[in-house]
Amino acid sequence: MQSCNENGTEPLSLADRIERIERALTANELAEMLTVSRITIFKQAKVGRIPSFRIGTCVRFDPRSVAQWLRRN
Repeated sequence: MQSCNENGTEPLSLADRIERIERALTANELAEMLTVSRITIFKQAKVGRIPSFRIGTCVRFDPRSVAQWLRRN
């Protein structure tokens, strides 16, 4: 038996939930969603493993790019 949400549909995958976010994510937010440390997020972004972009000195993550990355890995 599969678990369903309240409307009787399948729960959304993590990638689907992230993709629905309509603003850039911080490293803290992404770390919490992926259940890893903030440092891990920064290290993986620095080497290009997790798609990211910079605004000045701040690193941010586009939800659609992160969702695509999750689906590929």
